[in-house]
Amino acid sequence: MGMIENMRNKFDRYYQTLKYLKKSQIKYLVHNRLTGRKKAATSAQAPAYGDLPLWIPRLDQHPDYRKRFSVEELLEGKVTLLHESGHPGGTGWREPEKSHLWNFNLHYLEFLIPLAAAWREEPDRKYYECFRDYCRRWIEDNREGTGDGWHPYTISLRLTNLWICLDGFGEVVREDKEFFRQLNDSMYAQYLHLQKRLELHLLGNHYFENLKAVMLGALYFKEPGVYDAYKIRLGDEIAEQILPDGVHYERSLMYHKLILEDLMRTAKAVKPADRLLYQELLGTIQKMADAMYSLEEGLGRTPLFNDAGDNVARSMTSLLAALREEFLITPVPGQAFPDAGYYCLHGKNIKILMDAGEIAPSYMPGHGHCDALSFELSWCGKPLLVNSGTGQYQGELRPYFRSTAAHNTVVIDGEEQSECWGEHRVARRISQVSGQAEGDRIRGKLLTCTGKPQGRSIEWNGQSVEIWDQVHGFAQAYFHLAPGFFYEEQDRKAQIRSEAGDLVCTVQVAPGDHITVHRQGRICSYASEFGRIEQTEVLEVSWPADGSEHMIQLNFTETRKNI
Repeated sequence: MGMIENMRNKFDRYYQTLKYLKKSQIKYLVHNRLTGRKKAATSAQAPAYGDLPLWIPRLDQHPDYRKRFSVEELLEGKVTLLHESGHPGGTGWREPEKSHLWNFNLHYLEFLIPLAAAWREEPDRKYYECFRDYCRRWIEDNREGTGDGWHPYTISLRLTNLWICLDGFGEVVREDKEFFRQLNDSMYAQYLHLQKRLELHLLGNHYFENLKAVMLGALYFKEPGVYDAYKIRLGDEIAEQILPDGVHYERSLMYHKLILEDLMRTAKAVKPADRLLYQELLGTIQKMADAMYSLEEGLGRTPLFNDAGDNVARSMTSLLAALREEFLITPVPGQAFPDAGYYCLHGKNIKILMDAGEIAPSYMPGHGHCDALSFELSWCGKPLLVNSGTGQYQGELRPYFRSTAAHNTVVIDGEEQSECWGEHRVARRISQVSGQAEGDRIRGKLLTCTGKPQGRSIEWNGQSVEIWDQVHGFAQAYFHLAPGFFYEEQDRKAQIRSEAGDLVCTVQVAPGDHITVHRQGRICSYASEFGRIEQTEVLEVSWPADGSEHMIQLNFTETRKNI
């Protein structure tokens, strides 16, 4: 009976996952399973090639970006990505001891951009020759046409990064005629293979990257028919993926910034040849810039809702600088983003961002977390109360980082808000989600995947934040501290102090509440960046909820000391 029950549960989980997919996704899933992955044709001859003006100094030479990579290490053959280091080489550039995410990132060849940045500052041939060596080795070591290097997503990002590098290095590449021909032939083979392997089964940001890369490739390889066809397809995806409020529909602010960067580079590339598309893209870029600035400004880093981290997309600071310099765009701040479900609250020295939106687009929830009605709070421009982040796509902590308890929200009767499983799957999920902002108050409500109602209101009252929760059952509210702060327990309250011991605020709970401060264990895991996991302190407030409103109050100190 136990085995039969397990089979039923497994079948139900798959059904609850698959029923949200588009029919076209199921069609291509079946097609891919039946046909398997054929080897890519790794040899081709580029018929023609031109220029793609993709280099953006404020992005590619910005200190926020360049500090992610060590040029000296690159010159020695060592590559550090996501806080892990390796030496690329061998068939397929596969490093089994590294995570799949690390291997994927290696094949993006993004680490070559800092070499072009170094060249532009000091035209020492060692930077160019190092770039050329990595490119030649990648071409030679990936001739089998299989593995991560020939995945459509890695091709999409690698082609774009190589075109950025070509623009960055300038004439020195074109003067190296034999290598330039070899590189263009390889890129053309990748471009052709990508058109055969579009990620139509997955869609989302992967499919967006596919379309963008092919359209840019058609410009570069001077294939106007392909350009026209993919311009239409990319336009359709922009209309679907960028919500009316300007937020990317996967509701990850990290992916939002990645797609914004894509559109900025695409606009710069098409400006000389397609002014109409350029103007259309500027409108979308403005909306996305407004959303990015409104949601992130004052929080101190990328907001950690859904899959997100601070060392993947370009920094907001560099994006804002590039938007001003390249497009004369300045963001217009807002408070409410109802299509995505994000709402901002500003007070004296504080900013709060709350999520009262769907877990993700229904057919593409792979980057979604159980973070509904969670919030992040910054104090004097620094993160104070934070969601736990992501850290990894593969590994034992992946289920935790997606769980309800990993976020500043409420667990009801020990159940998850949504049924996240595997690395990127969601079965049953939250529903009837809504939110609104009213002056100094933001609020939201939903039904969990088991039908339990949950409501939350957050209000700023001059010197305190009131958090009103409305649930029925055994409630556990979590308050995750950012690194650099700690809890000090007192009778029915907990004080938040800085590392120097200065009082930041006092968490006051209701009579009958039970408080627990977690200082070790999985629940204290925190990852503001991919590949780096820290331990922080977490306050748990629990109470037997009867459906009436319950308040937890954060009373802040008058002045900031040595925080």
